[in-house]
Order: sequence, then structure tokens, then C-alpha cells
Amino acid sequence: MLKNERENQILDLLKEKGFISVADFSKMLFASESSIRRDLTNLEKKGIVRRSYGGAELIVSKSNILPFTTRAYSNVEEKQIIAKKAAELVSDGDVVFLDQSSTCYFLAMELLKKKGITIVTNSLIILNYLSLTDLKVISTGGVLSRDDRTCLVGESAEKTYDSIFADIAFFSTKSLSSDGVISDCTQEEISVRKIMMKNSSKRVYLCNSAKFDTKSPYIQCSLSDVDILVSENSAQKYEKYCEIL
Repeated sequence: MLKNERENQILDLLKEKGFISVADFSKMLFASESSIRRDLTNLEKKGIVRRSYGGAELIVSKSNILPFTTRAYSNVEEKQIIAKKAAELVSDGDVVFLDQSSTCYFLAMELLKKKGITIVTNSLIILNYLSLTDLKVISTGGVLSRDDRTCLVGESAEKTYDSIFADIAFFSTKSLSSDGVISDCTQEEISVRKIMMKNSSKRVYLCNSAKFDTKSPYIQCSLSDVDILVSENSAQKYEKYCEIL
């Protein structure tokens, strides 16, 4: 994760305001302009921000999907809380589905404490991380998503999920509306998740509170289609749809 906490603050500000000058960063974060420039250089090397005209902006794809590096370095504390809560739902020996979300990446870290579990995922980042462990890990295979180059999608990925029955499936998306509709930015990722959900005994939606009351173009499902919503903050407004953790 980011070594410099100020870099997390920079990303949060860019998400809120779009473009910010070095001078404005300096005033907002009470740091010297030279320190801000060093942070922006580090973030630029990671492919998270683009520097121009004396400031910086987030790099966003045409589909409005933030690069994985940007997502992983945003709302870190919230995702860590969600991951710890979610890991409590997994028992030793379980078969676990994880989607390609950055929240599931944090969950994968927590699952290292479990014994004898099998993890099935379409995330190249999670696969790479778990390759350093002795857990049983299954890749879905498939083709690289056009919009998220760390994600495997398509018929092969769907067939893998469709050939395995999991004890529990974890997934996250970009948006959760006030009326309990879960949505995201790409249809191909939604198609893969539908198979995950169909072939799982328990379906768990991971969602930090920053996504509450928002909408994305493509509908995944309703909260009533999942068993548990896990958030870092109070989500009691959604308790009429499913269990809240």
C-alpha cells in the first residue's frame, strides 16, 4: 500500500475535485510544494495520476473505471475494516469465490489466516498475490477485460465459475442506490458475477459507504438477491433488503 499517508489524502482530494494545482495541494495539506511534487511524482510512476499545468488529475479510463492501482489506494481504511468483517464469514476448508474488485484484494490478505480453503478468482492481482502463499487457488481463465486489464472475463471465466460450487461468494461494484439496486460500469464483469452468485451457497456484497446512494449504468442485481451486505459504516438503511454486517 502507499508508504506516504499524504498520498492517500491527495487521491481523495483528486476524486472530489478533479484537477488540483500544486499550490492548492500545499495549502490544503499544510505541506511544502516540493513535498507535494515528490508525492505526485510517486503517484505518476504508479500510473495513478497525470501531472499537467502545475498540478495533477486522476487517470480515468473511457469507461469511467479507475485503474486498479487508484482503487486499491483509495478508502484504504474502510476496505480493511470491510475485509476483516468479511473474513469472519469464512470457515476453514471453504470454497470461496472472489471477484476482481479492490475490496476483494484486501479480503484475500485476510483469508491467509484460514486453513484449507480454496479460492477461485478472475482477478490477476489477487492471483499474483496468492501465488506467494500455499493456499489452493484456481484461476478462472478467460480474456482480459477491455476496460480493466487486471480482470479476466468472457465465456471461459464464466464456465469456470459455473463448474464449481462455492460455500461463499464475495463481490463489490461501483454503486449501491438508495433503493437497494447494485450497479457497475461494464456488462462483461456483471455477467461473470451473475454466475458467481448463482453457484454459491452464500452471496456477500462488499460496499464502503462512499458508494451509498449512487448509480452506475448497468444493473447487477438488488440487495434482496444477496445474503449479507458488509460495510465499514452503519448501513442500517438497507436492512430491509438483507442481513447487515
